[in-house]
Amino acid sequence: MTNPPPPGNWGPPQPGPQQPYGQGQPPYGPPGQWPQQPGWGPPPPPPKNNSLKWLLIGVAVLLVIAITVGATLLFTRDGGGDPPTATGNTPAAGDIASANDTGPVSIITEDPTCEPWRPIISTLAKQERQGWEARPYDVPASAWTPDQRRMFEAVADAMRQAADQTVALAKLTPHRVMRELYEQSIAYWRAYADSIPRYIERDNFLAGVATDTSGALVAICDAIAQGSAGSRGPLVETSEARQNSSSLGTPDSPQPFMEASGNPVCAEWKRISDNFDRDGEPWRDADPNIPASEWDAQRRTIMYDVVPVMKALAKDLSVLGTKSDNPVLADFSDLAAQYWLAFAAAIPSYTAADSHLSAVAAYSTYAVFNACAAAIGG
Repeated sequence: MTNPPPPGNWGPPQPGPQQPYGQGQPPYGPPGQWPQQPGWGPPPPPPKNNSLKWLLIGVAVLLVIAITVGATLLFTRDGGGDPPTATGNTPAAGDIASANDTGPVSIITEDPTCEPWRPIISTLAKQERQGWEARPYDVPASAWTPDQRRMFEAVADAMRQAADQTVALAKLTPHRVMRELYEQSIAYWRAYADSIPRYIERDNFLAGVATDTSGALVAICDAIAQGSAGSRGPLVETSEARQNSSSLGTPDSPQPFMEASGNPVCAEWKRISDNFDRDGEPWRDADPNIPASEWDAQRRTIMYDVVPVMKALAKDLSVLGTKSDNPVLADFSDLAAQYWLAFAAAIPSYTAADSHLSAVAAYSTYAVFNACAAAIGG
């Protein structure tokens, strides 16, 4: 186990007991300190190994996540009317706005669901901060004390309420991959809540996936609000459209995207994630708050050296998405790839706001990682 890094470092330590899936490698992701707006703060680095403290912080600290996106609605609505779909059509009442979004996943520069997403995730986080963040994740329900049971049940109820409210956003967003992130947040929140009566340690991975998908949504919205998506997105070549995009599904009752038996790409996904943890360590240990204009020679070397590493990771993730034969997994792999590439492209003129791009990439990567663990065990 490593000691905690100084505040502001990219990668957290691995506190607490480690679980076998991905054991021994530190997670990677967004910085611990980002530019903040009053009353809001950054999301923590997303969990990979399901190390409990990072998993629980990943959800609980969403209370103070920087999701200051009030202007987003101004970008996406015309006179307060219904938001357009990705193809420019206005959906009829009750329709799914992303129905016509069958194109490639790309950097998202506007979305009408960011502002209504904030109070939903904030309300859930407030409940999770009432003890759940220090929960005994390795204790089965059969051994809970009455107080522990009440705490787990209260959070389960809050997750169900958040899931129910998020259904409308899954229908409202014009972006297919945003819809999928909302749907999987719904699915894994409900799956975790349903596990509570007979909870065992493995069910903790379900909360991990929900942390990842909801964290990716927050980071996407923050990249929009802070301008990094708009300024860096044009620098990234859009991936090719896949032949089979995910079906519209049922936002009211989505199912977990990972097959019950896992997916053939899970082992390879773990391998390339572990490789990136190793190869990206110097970048992860650097202070993310220093802009490119203030880098010394050593820092500049570190940042430029990680560019080919991120590009290789992006390529590998996209390939695994294709091999998975799972449309949602493929979209998450493309989302991660696009945002890793956007962050890499930002490095020559890097500012702290660009860290939101790596946050999207990391959370999207972890969503698949933890979904594999939830399906096949830690």
